[in-house]
Amino acid sequence: MENLLLLTDNSELNLSAYRNLGVHIFTEATIKPSDYASITIMFGWKPDISKKVLTATGSSLKWLQTFSAGVDYLPLAQLKAKHILVSNMSGVHAIPISQTILLYALYFARDLPRVLADAEQKHWTDQHNFGEVVTLDDLTWTIFGTGHIGSELARLLQSFHAKVIGVNRTGHSAANFDETYAQSDWRKAVADTDVIVNIMPLTKETAHFYDKTFFDFLKSAFLFVNVGRGGSVDTSALIEALHSDHLQHAALDVFEQEPLPSNSSLWQMPNVLITPHYSAQMSHLGRAWDKILLPNLKQFMTDGTVATNRVNIKNGY
Repeated sequence: MENLLLLTDNSELNLSAYRNLGVHIFTEATIKPSDYASITIMFGWKPDISKKVLTATGSSLKWLQTFSAGVDYLPLAQLKAKHILVSNMSGVHAIPISQTILLYALYFARDLPRVLADAEQKHWTDQHNFGEVVTLDDLTWTIFGTGHIGSELARLLQSFHAKVIGVNRTGHSAANFDETYAQSDWRKAVADTDVIVNIMPLTKETAHFYDKTFFDFLKSAFLFVNVGRGGSVDTSALIEALHSDHLQHAALDVFEQEPLPSNSSLWQMPNVLITPHYSAQMSHLGRAWDKILLPNLKQFMTDGTVATNRVNIKNGY
């Protein structure tokens, strides 16, 4: 019998389906220190407990399934050294994140900051004063990251008749994009763009990718969106760009330091929309996890591999 440690309080998981496979389930509330070495599978990562399971004397851990798409927060070198299989939840968050990005864009494109401020003051602004509002098809988009989330966002944008450019490591073509560029050719990808979206994983190559050189290259881009990783952005360079003619607005769901410190100047900037790393959330997240975790578990118990989303630890995603 495999021992599965579920490090989540999500009640929508179909726990009976896991037990029917012959898995003994521990939770964060029920596990005891004497159980750490017996855990063979871990779903989720919470440092306080997970590190103890990983380093327990005689540890039996063979497979770690995250409930995130990114894995940059894991001790990847240690997992690799111990030959532990890692898989992620890539694809689960494509729908909520892509729809949240549309919300961000419409918020600024339709001048919602002004509308909401007027409503708070019970002030009725004549419609002729909104002559600068735009629609999504007016905007050219460049999406850094053409995987599940990027592809779903591009699909939605195509229905709005927007031009969509993709950026990935090699420049290979991807579904729903009008054209794609290699990450090294990012200047070509953003030369005439209006909206830039970061969905890239955090790796050595993407850390502070959006730096002063990047933002200084922009020609009054309409919007920068970050739903990828906070560490991909040099926050100081971003703030400088928002105070200049290089960037008009930013919508940020992730940050270099989370929670975002209360003294960050980003809080006070009227051209910045801040959300608390919530873009992936949805009410039925547990059921979405089941669709990946259950098939992976069935295959793992058969041959020690997973059906989908195995992480290449060397690449970091």
